[in-house]
Amino acid sequence: MLFTLADLHTKVMQDQWSGKIQFYPSNLMLDSTVLINHRHTLMGELAAKSLTIGFGEPVLVTDEPTPQTLANILYLWHKGAVVVPVRHTLSAQARDAIAADCQAKLCLHNQQVIPLGQDNLASLNANSKSKFKVHSERRVSGADLALIIYTSGSTGKPKGIMLSHHNVMSAMYSIANYLELDRQEHILCLSPLSFDYGLYQVLFSLAFDCELTLFEGGFHPLKVLKALETNRISLLPVVPAMASALAKMIQAFKKPLPHLLKMTNTGGHLAEDNIRLFHALLPKLNIYAMYGLTECKRALYLPPEDSLRKLGSVGIPMPGLEAKIFTTNKETQHFEEVALGEIGELFIRGSSLMQGYFGLGNGGACIVEGQYRDDNWLATGDLFCQDQDGYFYFKGRSKDLIKQAGFCLYPAELEAQIEQHENVFLCAIVPHKDKWGDEIACLNVQLIEASSEKQQAFSAWLADQLDANYRPRQLVFIDSMALTQNAKVDKQSLMANLAANTL
Repeated sequence: MLFTLADLHTKVMQDQWSGKIQFYPSNLMLDSTVLINHRHTLMGELAAKSLTIGFGEPVLVTDEPTPQTLANILYLWHKGAVVVPVRHTLSAQARDAIAADCQAKLCLHNQQVIPLGQDNLASLNANSKSKFKVHSERRVSGADLALIIYTSGSTGKPKGIMLSHHNVMSAMYSIANYLELDRQEHILCLSPLSFDYGLYQVLFSLAFDCELTLFEGGFHPLKVLKALETNRISLLPVVPAMASALAKMIQAFKKPLPHLLKMTNTGGHLAEDNIRLFHALLPKLNIYAMYGLTECKRALYLPPEDSLRKLGSVGIPMPGLEAKIFTTNKETQHFEEVALGEIGELFIRGSSLMQGYFGLGNGGACIVEGQYRDDNWLATGDLFCQDQDGYFYFKGRSKDLIKQAGFCLYPAELEAQIEQHENVFLCAIVPHKDKWGDEIACLNVQLIEASSEKQQAFSAWLADQLDANYRPRQLVFIDSMALTQNAKVDKQSLMANLAANTL
């Protein structure tokens, strides 16, 4: 039985791990012996520079998909340190800003140990900030911090989300339960390890002894299609942009992919047309539409048997978690649950909820304390409604709600409807200002075929499909949708481009 992430290190060191991790396309293989050798390399680098890692100390780890990266992460958890995963493509300035924020003094970059600024030496260390002065060896418990994951969130300012070992283990066991993970599973990881979606794929392999292939390099649908075939992948975690590209490729090349049995989705709604297309192309494929945020890892999932019956839904609460939709009573300041079908803010409660934002209190999604220490609700800031069967439907982010001429437009709901058009590859609705300074919705669309005739046809379809009051006032055709490093649609970039073009 595993109780903390440090137990994964013990499992590997004692040669009890029977899973397998490989890297594609380099075909590097990782087993216990390789991890042990890389662990010794890291210890040698630390000793050569006379550096030590204290219990509770945050340490930056760059996220290249390499054996050394995985060895670094496991060693840090074994030492009781806090892993702060960062993109290996970050500039030194951005990396140092994160280090300064969480007071980290070291960065592990593959086999390099990089000392950081002297201003960070007063790090988050259990012996320096705790009321308890401990002289004997510390033992990692579920209450200790395991991760600080930095995310820009909706504000654009990076926030360090603090997760304990218990938070991570609770989420890991819950997700593995509804995905029915076992030793026969073979997962293809396309997401970076600094993104919790990518990191958890590694945890699944180490905890449940399944096979994992880490994809090296950026997402490319043709290369991914080859990886799915070559490695006989059974489980594919994607974000919507990846799913859209892969669906078109599988259709174009008529690939049966008989081993691909499960697909999970997060990072935005999966277009209903893509769900239908995957069902038509791969009848054995089970699709898990999911909703979550780093502050709690995962919140909702749609059982695959409901993927067509409940199109547009992100399902039910994952095992061990409670989810409710509330509005605020302005008179009493209480949160009141909405009726079925009404829109309100999603709140979730469970053991996977974050400890908070490093140094910021409630810096993004808000924690509302209950009657005792762990009785906390997370106000997600996301708008949902619920049907008569208890299934949840994402309507948009409360900060993304666009009021156009007095009408409330929910981008996620409209995007899901627009993506049903057969020629739409990706779309995104963002707020903008018209020439009088009034708020309007701007629809950005990337078409599969983008000739002037196809654009005119889409515009006519849009006018026919959407009531004029709820139709975005501005339509922009773009050649390539802006994506974040995690392959999510980059709405901040779209808004910045709109602002620049109106100056």
